Amino acid sequence: MEFSYSEQRQMIKETAREFAEKEISPLITKMEKEKRTASDLIPKMKELGFYGIQYPEEYGGVGCTYLEYVMVLEELSRVYCSIGGHISVNSLCAGTINDFGTEEQKKTFLPGLLAGDAIGSFAFTEPDTGSDARAIRTTAKRDGDDWVINGEKIFITNSPLPGTIVLFCKDVEMEDKITCIIVPKNTPGYIPQKHISKMGMHGLEVADIVLENVRVPYENTVGGEAGRGQGFKVLTTEISVGKLGISAQCVGMTQAALDESISYAKHREQQGKPIAKFQTIQWMIGEMSAEVDAARYLTYATAYSKSNGKNIMFDSAKTRLFVSQAAHRAASSAMQIHGAFGYTTEYNVERIFRDMKLAEIYEGVNEIQRVIAAAELLR
Repeated sequence: MEFSYSEQRQMIKETAREFAEKEISPLITKMEKEKRTASDLIPKMKELGFYGIQYPEEYGGVGCTYLEYVMVLEELSRVYCSIGGHISVNSLCAGTINDFGTEEQKKTFLPGLLAGDAIGSFAFTEPDTGSDARAIRTTAKRDGDDWVINGEKIFITNSPLPGTIVLFCKDVEMEDKITCIIVPKNTPGYIPQKHISKMGMHGLEVADIVLENVRVPYENTVGGEAGRGQGFKVLTTEISVGKLGISAQCVGMTQAALDESISYAKHREQQGKPIAKFQTIQWMIGEMSAEVDAARYLTYATAYSKSNGKNIMFDSAKTRLFVSQAAHRAASSAMQIHGAFGYTTEYNVERIFRDMKLAEIYEGVNEIQRVIAAAELLR
């Protein structure tokens, strides 16, 4: 496995870092207050190709691999994880169409998603689902050359933003098997609800959606006629890639927690010397350093496997499990190093601590990741 920074990879990583520090950082306070993705950032990320890093050039992508993709997410999330999450969920939608869509669907929907002209969403979760696909209640019924969709989805990232959403529905003509359908968000009957008030990730727009007689062409069935009833396969494949994206976000947050701790420890003095001279602080920083390197290596390894066509269902579960826990430990240690100051909004670590927690929950709680990881060994 080759993770060395080629000239191209180094350039992409440095570009993402520079963008995050110069363009995202000044807008963090605004996004935290308004609880919205800063609209000014979207055209700038479009120009840099961040929405299409790992997708083919023929559909408007950059043509790189998942290694470059996770490097970009890492750098964006090191400064502000909400933007990493915004890009990651757009890729869930784009990935569904790229991996399972018909050629016509790819030509129709991917250019907008990969250019950032249409922001993507991925809608599986409902009030009763959790991680149980069988509990889906949203229905899709064929009516001539159209689908008619009714139901409700909750916690849908990017759902208030204009673009495209892939919906997982019970196909009433297929014995309630799951079918995935592409829906432009400007379709009548697609109704985003109020933004969800969250503990963290305030720059990531999340809302429930109501679907009232949403009518789209039957040809929007992901994969065409052969794709009917194949929604569970689509879901498990793409969620695996989503976990890879979350892992990259966690690497960024873990690095940020370490960076903040090093800076604080060098400047904060107690007993006439920087606290960096105290062995207790050194232990925490040393452990954080080891864990961020391990987390990065594991994430890059999973990205390499995905780039080479491997099914990463088990790998991504183990990676998400380990890396999110590493981020949790790093954020907690950073809070301890900062002491009471870390509990104030004056320092970034309290935001990192709040943002980090979502990584252990969304796209499958860590308890489910343990089950998936064990299933590979016990089957």
